[in-house]
Amino acid sequence: MKSLLWLVIIVYLVSAVMLSVFQRKMLYFPQPAMSMLGEKNSRFTVNGVTLSGWVINPGQPEALIYYGGNAEAIELTIPFFRFLTGFTRQMEWALPFPPLSERLTHVSVYLIPYRGYGDNPGHPTEQHLYRDAVALFDQIAPRHQSVSLMGRSLGSGVATYVAAARPVEHLVLVTPFDSIERVARDFYWMFPVSLLLKDKFASVARVEAITAPTTVIIAEHDQIISRARTDALITHFPLRQVAVFVIAGAEHNNLQLFPDYATAVISAFLSRT
Repeated sequence: MKSLLWLVIIVYLVSAVMLSVFQRKMLYFPQPAMSMLGEKNSRFTVNGVTLSGWVINPGQPEALIYYGGNAEAIELTIPFFRFLTGFTRQMEWALPFPPLSERLTHVSVYLIPYRGYGDNPGHPTEQHLYRDAVALFDQIAPRHQSVSLMGRSLGSGVATYVAAARPVEHLVLVTPFDSIERVARDFYWMFPVSLLLKDKFASVARVEAITAPTTVIIAEHDQIISRARTDALITHFPLRQVAVFVIAGAEHNNLQLFPDYATAVISAFLSRT
């Protein structure tokens, strides 16, 4: 019995060490760039690295910067944002997009992968993503009359950081959480997550500094970010500042396949002007 107890303790300690050592490999899943939807057409040098990506509907008075999820190849959103901006109608027949009376024709959409993602150099960490995002914002903002932000999953943590530090027209949070630390606790409740975790993405701590009208989009059957984690973030916003859309039937990774998702994103802009 004593030897069994020691075995359990050893397995627990080894597991905790492995979780600590490899936590960033578990949090970030960089995807290589794919050119099948269009070659990169934009490049920015920030904090010693050059980040290249895509701009959809360039040259418009307003801008939208999109921050992707931890395993998202953000160029896969190119058809979606081309549709929203009316930049092209190609492929619409093959995609589940709804008929829209309004489109964001006046918005340029920036899809710039994080460092370490999409063949960009560097290694992602919370602080690197924050610093890069603010530096990108500062380069993009002078080109436009206003800038809005949209962050999905992990990207919602980046979006709230920038929205708390810079003037933002609209803020759209897709499958967001209150903090990665609390998300990790739900999965790894048996470990001292607070002590082990390096990158915590505590969006809930920044809500008071966010003044932009905010739209939260939730997947009804999200198996990654629980509804409790999203609701814990929403409750910190003033009621009049936040609008919430729940996409019926959607899961964390297929949200964009539901027509109501496009409608919710459009509504985030049209209902707050």
